[in-house]
Amino acid sequence: MEELPTFTFSILVENRFGVLFNITGLFSARGYNIERLMVVPDTEPGLSRITMVAHCGPALADQIVKQLNKQVDVISVEVTEKEKSWPTSTTNSTQTQA
Repeated sequence: MEELPTFTFSILVENRFGVLFNITGLFSARGYNIERLMVVPDTEPGLSRITMVAHCGPALADQIVKQLNKQVDVISVEVTEKEKSWPTSTTNSTQTQA
Protein backbone atom coordinates (compact mmCIF):
# COMPACT_ATOMS: atom_id res chain seq x y z
CA MET A 1 0.00 0.00 0.00
CA GLU A 2 1.36 3.38 -1.01
CA GLU A 3 1.76 5.96 1.74
CA LEU A 4 -0.03 9.25 1.19
CA PRO A 5 1.94 12.51 1.22
CA THR A 6 1.96 14.71 4.30
CA PHE A 7 0.33 18.12 4.14
CA THR A 8 0.52 20.91 6.72
CA PHE A 9 -2.50 23.21 6.92
CA SER A 10 -2.05 26.60 8.58
CA ILE A 11 -5.45 28.16 9.24
CA LEU A 12 -6.07 31.64 10.65
CA VAL A 13 -9.47 31.76 12.37
CA GLU A 14 -11.68 33.92 14.53
CA ASN A 15 -11.23 32.79 18.13
CA ARG A 16 -14.80 31.63 18.77
CA PHE A 17 -16.55 28.71 20.41
CA GLY A 18 -16.89 25.68 18.11
CA VAL A 19 -14.46 26.76 15.39
CA LEU A 20 -11.94 24.00 16.12
CA PHE A 21 -14.74 21.40 16.16
CA ASN A 22 -16.01 22.53 12.75
CA ILE A 23 -12.56 22.51 11.19
CA THR A 24 -11.50 19.12 12.51
CA GLY A 25 -14.87 17.80 11.38
CA LEU A 26 -13.94 18.53 7.77
CA PHE A 27 -11.03 16.10 8.10
CA SER A 28 -12.85 13.38 10.02
CA ALA A 29 -15.87 13.50 7.67
CA ARG A 30 -13.53 12.48 4.87
CA GLY A 31 -11.99 9.68 6.93
CA TYR A 32 -8.54 11.20 7.36
CA ASN A 33 -6.74 11.22 10.66
CA ILE A 34 -5.12 14.41 11.91
CA GLU A 35 -1.54 13.46 12.74
CA ARG A 36 -0.72 16.63 14.67
CA LEU A 37 -2.74 19.59 15.86
CA MET A 38 -1.68 22.85 17.45
CA VAL A 39 -3.70 25.98 18.22
CA VAL A 40 -2.05 29.22 19.35
CA PRO A 41 -3.28 32.80 19.70
CA ASP A 42 -2.30 35.04 16.82
CA THR A 43 -0.56 38.38 17.27
CA GLU A 44 -3.84 40.09 16.40
CA PRO A 45 -6.38 39.96 19.26
CA GLY A 46 -9.40 37.74 18.64
CA LEU A 47 -7.62 35.49 16.15
CA SER A 48 -5.98 32.08 16.52
CA ARG A 49 -3.80 29.99 14.24
CA ILE A 50 -4.60 26.31 13.83
CA THR A 51 -1.81 24.15 12.40
CA MET A 52 -2.70 20.61 11.39
CA VAL A 53 -0.75 17.83 9.71
CA ALA A 54 -2.55 15.08 7.81
CA HIS A 55 -1.72 12.37 5.28
CA CYS A 56 -3.92 12.76 2.21
CA GLY A 57 -3.75 13.01 -1.54
CA PRO A 58 -3.15 16.35 -3.28
CA ALA A 59 -6.70 16.43 -4.68
CA LEU A 60 -8.16 15.96 -1.20
CA ALA A 61 -5.84 18.64 0.23
CA ASP A 62 -7.17 21.08 -2.39
CA GLN A 63 -10.75 20.07 -1.57
CA ILE A 64 -10.14 20.60 2.16
CA VAL A 65 -8.69 24.07 1.49
CA LYS A 66 -11.78 24.99 -0.55
CA GLN A 67 -14.07 23.73 2.22
CA LEU A 68 -12.06 25.58 4.89
CA ASN A 69 -12.32 28.83 2.92
CA LYS A 70 -16.14 28.47 2.96
CA GLN A 71 -16.19 28.45 6.78
CA VAL A 72 -17.42 31.76 8.21
CA ASP A 73 -14.77 31.97 10.94
CA VAL A 74 -11.80 31.16 8.67
CA ILE A 75 -9.70 34.19 7.69
CA SER A 76 -7.03 32.46 5.57
CA VAL A 77 -5.64 29.02 4.75
CA GLU A 78 -2.14 28.03 3.70
CA VAL A 79 -1.13 24.48 2.84
CA THR A 80 2.31 23.00 2.20
CA GLU A 81 3.38 19.50 1.25
CA LYS A 82 6.10 19.40 3.85
CA GLU A 83 6.02 19.11 7.60
CA LYS A 84 6.87 22.14 9.69
CA SER A 85 8.92 21.89 12.82
CA TRP A 86 6.88 21.86 15.99
CA PRO A 87 7.74 23.61 19.24
CA THR A 88 8.52 21.35 22.11
CA SER A 89 8.34 22.15 25.76
CA THR A 90 10.81 20.96 28.30
CA THR A 91 10.79 21.21 32.02
CA ASN A 92 13.77 21.71 34.20
CA SER A 93 13.99 19.07 36.84
CA THR A 94 15.39 20.26 40.10
CA GLN A 95 17.16 17.83 42.29
CA THR A 96 17.62 18.31 45.98
CA GLN A 97 20.60 16.85 47.65
CA ALA A 98 20.39 15.56 51.21
